[in-house]
This record gives sequence, C-alpha cells and structure tokens, in this order.
Amino acid sequence: MLFVKRFKHALTEFETLPNELFVEIFGYLTCVETVWAFARLNSRFRNLTLEYCRTFNFKSISKTKLDYIIQHHNIRRWKSLRLSDDDDTPGQVTYFCQILSFANNLSHLEALTVVNTQCNVTTSLLSQITSFQHLVSLTIGSICGKNLSCINLVSLKYLIINSCMHTTWFQKIPLDGLQHTFEHNCNHEHCLVYPTTLRNLKIFANQQGDTDIVRTALKPLSKLTNLTIYDEAWENAVPDGRIWEELIKSSLPCLKEFNFCFKFWRDFTSASDINWIISTFSTPFYRQEKSWFVQCDTHYQQFSVAMLYSLPYVFEHFEVITHSFQNSLSNTNDTSKIQSYKSVKTLVVDAKCETMNERLLLRNIVNLHLTHRYVFVDWILKIRRLTQLTFGHQVNLSYEDFLLILKSCPHLKSLVTPYQVLCSITNRWKDNLICDILSRKIRSLKLTSSDCLTVNHKNYIKVDELLNIIRVFSRHCEHLSIAVYSRNIVVGLILRCMNQLRSLKVYVQEHGHNMHISKQWLTDQNSDFHNLDYCLVSNGHEYSFWFTRRYL
Repeated sequence: MLFVKRFKHALTEFETLPNELFVEIFGYLTCVETVWAFARLNSRFRNLTLEYCRTFNFKSISKTKLDYIIQHHNIRRWKSLRLSDDDDTPGQVTYFCQILSFANNLSHLEALTVVNTQCNVTTSLLSQITSFQHLVSLTIGSICGKNLSCINLVSLKYLIINSCMHTTWFQKIPLDGLQHTFEHNCNHEHCLVYPTTLRNLKIFANQQGDTDIVRTALKPLSKLTNLTIYDEAWENAVPDGRIWEELIKSSLPCLKEFNFCFKFWRDFTSASDINWIISTFSTPFYRQEKSWFVQCDTHYQQFSVAMLYSLPYVFEHFEVITHSFQNSLSNTNDTSKIQSYKSVKTLVVDAKCETMNERLLLRNIVNLHLTHRYVFVDWILKIRRLTQLTFGHQVNLSYEDFLLILKSCPHLKSLVTPYQVLCSITNRWKDNLICDILSRKIRSLKLTSSDCLTVNHKNYIKVDELLNIIRVFSRHCEHLSIAVYSRNIVVGLILRCMNQLRSLKVYVQEHGHNMHISKQWLTDQNSDFHNLDYCLVSNGHEYSFWFTRRYL
C-alpha cells in the first residue's frame, strides 16, 4: 500500500495576525497598492482585498498592475474609479474601454473620473453612463455640449467638467456642487446655464469676457452658498467690487463664501488706482457684513499684468507676477490672512521676483514653473518638497545654480524643459556631476517647445542630441515626451536604448502615406517587438506608448 505523505504549510507570524489589523493597514494604502501587495500572497489576503478594496485610482499606475487588478479583482464591487490619459498613462482610457464595457460592468459605480482624454472618447462615455443610477460624483472632460442630449442622472450631486460654455445638457441634474473649467475649442454660440439646485460652484475661466457671461448665469442661483472663480484672462477690464456686491445682494442671498482670483491689464502708474480697485472690495458689505478681504499684486512697470485675489488664497495654482511682495496692497492687516497660501501646490514665476513670500515657499509647493529670464536661486533653495521642475524657453540659469537646486531638492523626479535650456544647465552635457544627479533622480522627462508655438523646427531633437539624452536618462527614466524627425529614430534609438520606459509620447515630423507607426511596422523592423506588451495610440503626428514589460 502506497502512503502519500502530506506536508502542512506552517503559518508564519505574519499570517497569524488578525484580519482587523490588516484592514487597519489597508487604510494607510491606496487600493491599488493594497491589491498589488497583498492579493498575490494567498487566498486569505486575496479575499480580504476583494472585500475591502473598492476605490481604484489608476493615476500613474503601470500597465502591468492595471492588467492584474482587472483580471483578478471583482470589478462589480467597485465604488469609485479614476482613469486618465496623462503623460505617464497615455491610452489608458481607450485601453480600458476596449477590454471592459462601462454599461455592462460599471453601472454600480458611485464615483467616476475620466480626464485628459479626447473629446470623442468622453462623448462616447457619456452616452454609456446615462444608466448609472447610483452615480453620485462625476469628473469628466473634454466635452462639447452643443449636440449633447440632456442627461438625467438622478443620484448625481457633484460634477467636475472641462467643457465649452454650452451647458444645457446637464441643466436638469439636481447638482449640489459643480466645478467647470471653460474650454474654447468650439465655434458655436454660448448657452451657459446651471442647475438652480447648486450650492457650491467653482469656475475656471481663461478668455476675455468669460466672467461677464458667468455673472449672467449666476443670477438664477439663489441657493448658492459658495462661489469660487479663477479668471486668468489678463485682457479683462479692471475688477470692480461694486458690480459683484450688487449681484450678490440681488441674486445670491445665501452666499457665504466668495473666493476669486482676477487677472487684469495694468496701464496706469499711480498707486492710487490700485487703492481705488481695492476700495471697491472694501465697503461695509465686504469687510463688516461678510468679512471678505483681498490683496492685489502688481509689477513696478506701468504696462503689466496685475492680479487681485481673495484672502486667504484657496487655489492650488499661484502665479507670481510681482517683482516684490513688499509692494502688494491689501485691505486687511491680519497677518494670518495675508500670508495664507496653504492650498498652493504649484508656483509659477512670471516675473523677476527678488523677494518671495516665505509662507508661500515653506508650505506645500511640489511643482515649480520658472518662465522669466532671470532666476533668483536663493528662495528656490528653500522649497524642500519639490517633485517637478519646469523651465520656460527664456530661462537663463547657470549650470552652477542648477547644481545647487538639484542638491537642495531631495524629492525631485520630474523635469519639463526645452532642449536648449537642458543643454545649457548641464554645461552642454559636460558637467558629469549634474548629469549623474539627473540620471539618478529624474523619472519623467518632457522636452517642450523652444518658443510660444506648440511645435516648430527647433523642437525636433537631432540624433546627436538624442544620444546625450539617452546617455544620461536611459538608466532610470520611466516617462519620456519628445519630438523627433523620423519614426526610425523611435524604433532604432528610443525604444531600443531606453529600456526602463513605462510610457513614451513622441511627436514625429515625417507624416504621410506609409509613414505611420503601427504595431505591425514595429514588428517588421525588429521581431523582438513582438514580445512587447503595450498600448499604442496615434493622434496625427503624435504617438503614445504605454508599456507593460520590456524585453529589448
């Protein structure tokens, strides 16, 4: 008689811990991190993740992790989903829609976010989610509302959209909160109307006259309690607090919070003109009845952009247009209000600013955009949490100062810059210390335009220039955005040499019949490409790759 000896798996101390402890640990992780770390261990942890992981944010996720979660998790139990075609996940939305039907698999969702994708994709998605009767929160864009039929999502309470100013398609939804970023990609007339149920409204405008249209759309919103407006159109007329006071008194009786940032063109020299602007926001209605206060930042030049904003400043994006904050004017002496920039995460410096507000720097700045020619390094070295650094094409920064910045930013991992600036701040690739630090730090590199145009002949990277980029960034760079002359450069250099890439967005100059990049063409050039598991999305001259694994 044959006896088969069975071996019993001995539990580790880790596995003897109670489920309640692991559930508490899950609370410190995202659902993506939890599933990837625990679900593959054994059936017990897989069942735990199935039970407790229902909110999935696929921002910056690798395609490998996305595929695993879709294949091994119960999608019908999900409550929240976020998809995006960001630079590090290009084609994610299209890929997800190809393998899963929204209507058949996700109608139970309570929150859905689909952003940074093309208008035709979002329009198609909108037609599929009309049956989502449990949906409470929706974030979507870009949308043209001109030809959209009215949708009736009875449970929807919060909507965040990037769209044109034709909004009748969601007018009948009983929304409580709305964030609307205007897009001006359409040529049709405006029809800006909002649900009268709104209590919270946030608007981002960007063209001259947008705010005038907004004021008309606000008049029926008698239930509104919180209003936030960011208007970056500097061509606008000088802000006048009396107009807003009259509107609020006549049409918005419930308004408790009014936060704003208005840019405008300053073509006067007298400080008294700024004082007059502030005085219109300093009436008893503003200061005594509502306790609303403002600040105005200006430049010493007569013809320049000025910025008026409410205090405390509530937006994540702050633009420095002043040469010195010491010259800013406000209608309050309350230091806590004047220096309150705790919401700011992205700082854009458009002026030769010698003195920076210390409270602004030492808070939560993670993204720094430098666009002015002259850069003062002293205050940059005080930003300790910087993860992304962006240079404009005019920036003139010495490689010695750039080295100081690199050494003072331990969390820096993303660089956005024109090639000419990158070449300059590396001392034409001859400073080995800078090149070594960049190689170790930078995980995302985006090479941008050399002037105000989107793409011109200066932006295309030549082969000898690309060789320098590959030499420095090939070891650790995971995300690359670049423009090249030929598709042969893509297959022969970028894909062959940069093996760590998880995403690639490339703009190819040559474009015409039989000159496109396709999966079949890539395989024809090198049979090893057959082993690549990736998404490829084309849009004219632009090609986006999103990789799972690399064998080359």
